[in-house]
Amino acid sequence: MNDYFDPTDKTNKAILDFFVGKTWLLVNSSSLIRHSIKKTLSQLGAKTTHLLDAKNFAEALEIIETKKPNFVISHSTINDDSAILLYEAHLNVFSNRLQSGFFVSSDEISQSEVAWALDYEMDGIIAMPLNGTSMFSTFVKAVERKVNPSPYLLKLEEARAKYLESNFAEAMNLFQEASKLDKNPFESFCYMGIILLKNDQVSEAIILFEESITCNPQYFKALKKLSEIYVQEKNYKKAYDLNLLMAQKYPTSPERIPDLIRLSIINKKYEDITNYFKLFQTINNPNLKIQKCLSAALAILGKYFASVHDTEKGVEALLSAFQFSNGKYEILKSITQSFHELKKSEILLDLFEKKDLSGWAKEVQILYFQALNDASADDNKVIQCGEKLLKNNIKDISIYKGLVERSINLKRESRYIENLVLEANRTFPDTIADFEIILKKHGLA
Repeated sequence: MNDYFDPTDKTNKAILDFFVGKTWLLVNSSSLIRHSIKKTLSQLGAKTTHLLDAKNFAEALEIIETKKPNFVISHSTINDDSAILLYEAHLNVFSNRLQSGFFVSSDEISQSEVAWALDYEMDGIIAMPLNGTSMFSTFVKAVERKVNPSPYLLKLEEARAKYLESNFAEAMNLFQEASKLDKNPFESFCYMGIILLKNDQVSEAIILFEESITCNPQYFKALKKLSEIYVQEKNYKKAYDLNLLMAQKYPTSPERIPDLIRLSIINKKYEDITNYFKLFQTINNPNLKIQKCLSAALAILGKYFASVHDTEKGVEALLSAFQFSNGKYEILKSITQSFHELKKSEILLDLFEKKDLSGWAKEVQILYFQALNDASADDNKVIQCGEKLLKNNIKDISIYKGLVERSINLKRESRYIENLVLEANRTFPDTIADFEIILKKHGLA
């Protein structure tokens, strides 16, 4: 018996009866973890013969499609595949969730996992190491609504099933019916708003999302959808206020942080920036996607610090941005510009020269040249680099400008310089005036 749940208590009979008739799929590579979860489910009334196992993603997918278990408890990642894929497969089998559900387990529950569990409206998250009381609580809370569903919940799930089946017209009618069966039908309002968005009825959708939040100010799905619309409509003040509310109520997914930082900067809420920077430093072993998100956000941080002339924090943010960039050109371009503004291009040059850039995009070679030209006093080295890039058909106006300036410094033949200018003007005809200024500055015009 567990302190949280007493199976002999008559008030728990309905929950026990619910569990008795349901099949469960446990997806985890560890047999010990599967055994522990089975023990808890058995105490809640689940039959041992109704508890299915899957050690890997392929097995789990096959069982979902063939044996159609009512409930799935899956580790967040299975053989590098995401539990979201299993969840979507399970939705295809059980579009009406009153008799089904999906739980995700994780060794270390990250902010990303909590965010997508909320967004996908999964039934619960189970933290490792397993805790009996916590598991009882998670399972019982998830099924309580399903055991004795109200008229509103019955109609809501019928509507949501039609929505998941892409029958949006019928779903809209059912959501409208459901909204009349409860004083605070926040889910119905939200889903009606989502359907209107699919029909490009943005203004009407906003009204419904706002009604949803009025009914339940903490409803994640409506907050997220409305925030996205406010950003698209460039209503940045409202978008910022909503995201601030979400950040106070829910963990912030690292994938969203670049957008949140932009909102903070647009709204001149610069005090937020340091908090985001601290959040980056708490994330362990981010995957490639997360790294790029982190890098983009850190580049924005670096740009902000450069704009307020905070060199120390700017350099710190940009160093981390470079570390996570994985050669992504747009991020490196922002980093290069910010180092230039901070007058610290020599730091970037050192970073570039410690990397093998051969596997990165050719545009990154241009950024390397810009850093070299900005930081190096060696005219010959700059010229050799620029000439090599042009020979490899990697061209940019900054390369021609750098070559012309450095060639003038070395007093190279005027014909060489003239040929560079002519080639630059043919390739970039809008920059003729730029070279006239350079030549005039050196008395060569």
